[in-house]
Amino acid sequence: MTNLDKIHLSEEIHLSVADADDLEEIRDEKISVGDVFRSLIQHPAQVITRWNWKSAMLGALLRASFYFTVYQASRETMLVTLTAVSVELSFRFFTSGISGALVQSFRRAQPIWLATLIVSISLPVFSHTIEFITHYGQEKYFSSVFPASENNARQIAFAVSVLFSVMSALFNLFMMRHGVLLVGAGRETKTFWNDLKMIPSLVLEFVTFLPIQMVNFFKSGKILSALGIFLSFGLIVGGILGTFRGKWSWAWTTALGAWAILLVWTFMVAVFVYIYNKRVKS
Repeated sequence: MTNLDKIHLSEEIHLSVADADDLEEIRDEKISVGDVFRSLIQHPAQVITRWNWKSAMLGALLRASFYFTVYQASRETMLVTLTAVSVELSFRFFTSGISGALVQSFRRAQPIWLATLIVSISLPVFSHTIEFITHYGQEKYFSSVFPASENNARQIAFAVSVLFSVMSALFNLFMMRHGVLLVGAGRETKTFWNDLKMIPSLVLEFVTFLPIQMVNFFKSGKILSALGIFLSFGLIVGGILGTFRGKWSWAWTTALGAWAILLVWTFMVAVFVYIYNKRVKS
């Protein structure tokens, strides 16, 4: 056997989690949630070496735009608005890259429901703890240098950001499972431009995923499964926002709002699917 054959053979050997310094070196398509945690604990540096600059760019720009929009809608001065945007950008670029690397680590994790639950809760907790401390510290201790909001804009922007984070974490995991926004994943890694071209179709698929799942469960008589999805969605969204704000009223009102949106959207998707299927058959 030549040296070239040996190298080729070694590349085909699946590395175990214990042997690999990075989860992307594992060739198995499916990895357990426990293996992901063991790998991250044993080799935490992979989160830095696989720092996701794609998620960092998109995350920082989106979050900064939220703060700019909310502060301007709250009639804050441009100086106050730009200060909040600058504070957001100062840490969000770094934390979004870390979050992207963590999401990528869980993209092949099984069972899927557990990996999704972990990502949808842990990442918003991580990012918004830093977000709250940073913006609160700026307004509490440095307002003489960096002007603070006067019309409750920080609290509103934070609430909007938290709601977005839950969906953002789920969407990032969804995209990475489809091979989009990957960094350091070998052949699976695409150019940023190719990733951007795939995002619109994935957005449509993502926003219709839960409604279609619920409709399919209802059709097959699995009503409890459909109700489980419905209830879990509102409880997770409301629970996260209520916990961060420390107000029970924010939790239950947000949960009710999330349920109302999901219910209406599911009805709209069901009607569209019904019309589409009728036209296809005719």
